[in-house]
Formats: sequence, structure tokens, C-alpha cells
Amino acid sequence: KRGEEATKLFMDMKGMIDVSPESYVSLLSSFPEYSLPEEVGLGKGREVHGHVITTGLVGFMVGIGNGLVNMYAKCGSIDDARRVFCFMTEKDSVSWNSMITGLDQNGCFVEALERYQSMRRHEILPGSFTLISSLSSCASLKWGKVGQQIHGESLKLGLDPNVSVSNALITLYSETGYLNEGCKIFSSMPEHDQVSWNSMIGALANSEGSGPEAVTCFLNALRVGQKLNRITFASVLSAVSSLSFGELGKQIHALALKYSIADEATIENALIACYGKCEEMEDCEKIFSRMSERRDDVTWNSMISGYIHNELLPKA
Repeated sequence: KRGEEATKLFMDMKGMIDVSPESYVSLLSSFPEYSLPEEVGLGKGREVHGHVITTGLVGFMVGIGNGLVNMYAKCGSIDDARRVFCFMTEKDSVSWNSMITGLDQNGCFVEALERYQSMRRHEILPGSFTLISSLSSCASLKWGKVGQQIHGESLKLGLDPNVSVSNALITLYSETGYLNEGCKIFSSMPEHDQVSWNSMIGALANSEGSGPEAVTCFLNALRVGQKLNRITFASVLSAVSSLSFGELGKQIHALALKYSIADEATIENALIACYGKCEEMEDCEKIFSRMSERRDDVTWNSMISGYIHNELLPKA
């Protein structure tokens, strides 16, 4: 809301007073907060960009260029972000981070890693956000070896991996076949946040034969008082499904009720899949009947799979 108000105020002011470069930077930084549809935010952003061009500062003031790159990337116009970035006569670490992050968030994973390599050739040290985005691109591409190289380089440079970087490493290693490395990262972390626990539980739940470890990790999260969410519960229910341990599924279901998330479609679908694998079709049917308008393709497929798994073919 503040971003919309700032833009309106700016449009009212332009032509009446000289707008300082700092005002442009502040205004552009508000665009990611827009609740407007993406195309509307982009239109407003281009309008501001037009006024920036008249000042002649876009290519010469790094803060304005960074703001434009970030704004266009957040609004989904990566081509515009790329053009502004290439036009900038001066770039700092924020410039590179904005471009690399924007490319990763817009699905341009290979180019994000190419920009990372280019940044390093310019002898600019990567910050936490740059590392996170680069590791995210590696995970999306399943390029585990490249991710390992980036990880190794960051250690050689003496960059301190914070919680968010460590979380990105867990995701990278778990999604590229290096689960043991992900477990080592998790174990070495001095502190964990919700993303850390979700990443580790999800990685173990998705790894064949690691269901017991996923459940243990979930119980450890409970033991230390970590706040859990739908992602945590969906992951551990997937692990319980692989173990066909119905009683444990019911205990986790009770916990989901305690957390007031048992009526969310994601959890209900996970419960149906879990109970189906655990030969508890009555519980599946109870949840299915309660879902009503919340049913989606996953719901129906889980019910059908449950009936087939339990050899109730007429019901399937």
C-alpha cells in the first residue's frame, strides 16, 4: 500500500519540484511491496523509469540502476532488467546480486550462473543473497557439481555461511543426490530456523529408505520447540506413508489438529495418501467427505490410489 501511495505522490510532485536521485532510489525500492497485479506494477515502474531517463542518471548513478533492475525483475520483466543492467556504466555488488537474483526468480537459471561467473571474473565478492540465488539455480538445474564448486569457493573466500545460505545448501545437496552432504550442513549449523527444519525433513522424506530419519528429524523439531507449518506436516506424513505406520500417522494428524491446520487441503491430501498406504481407508473416506469444495486432482488421485492399494477396486 505504501508503494502505491509513494508512486502517486511522486507523480503529483513531478514537474513541480526537482526530484533528488535519492527519492528515485527510495521509490523504486517500494515496488516489491506492491499488492497490485504484476502488469499494473510494471506499468507504474516503466512510468517512473521514463522520468529517470530524463534526468540522465540511469546509466551513471548505481543506486538508481540497481533499483530499476530490482523493480523490473520483481515485476517479472527480466528483459527490461537485463537491458538496464547492461546499460549501467558502473556496477557494485548490489547490481550483480539484483541481476542474479532476478534471473533465478524468473527461471533463467543458466544465465544466473553465467552472471555469477562474470561477477567473480570482475573480482566482486558474492554476498549472501548472491550465493543463495546461485545455489538455488544449481538446485533447479540439478547441477550438484557446480553447486559444490560455488560452496567450496565461498569457504575459500572466508564467507561466513548464515542460516539462509546453509538452508540453500541443504536444498541444493538434497535435490542433486548428495543427501549426506545436506545432513552434514544441517548438523554443523549453530542454529536452525523453520526453513532449515522443513528443508531437512522434506529431503529425508523424499529420499528412498530415509523415512525413519525424516520422522526422527520431525520429532527433534518438536523437542526444541520449533514452530511447524503445513510444509513440515506434509513432508512428515509423506515419510509415514513410506513406512505404512498408521498409528504414527494418527498421532501426527492429532498434532495437525492442535496446530489448526488439519482442515487445509495440502494437509488433508497428505493425510489421505498416508492413511491409504497404511490401510486405513475409513479415515481416508472421513477426510474426503469433509473436504467437499476443497477437493482437487491430488485428492481424487490419492483416494483412487488408496482404494487400489487396499484392493478395493469397485470403489476405485
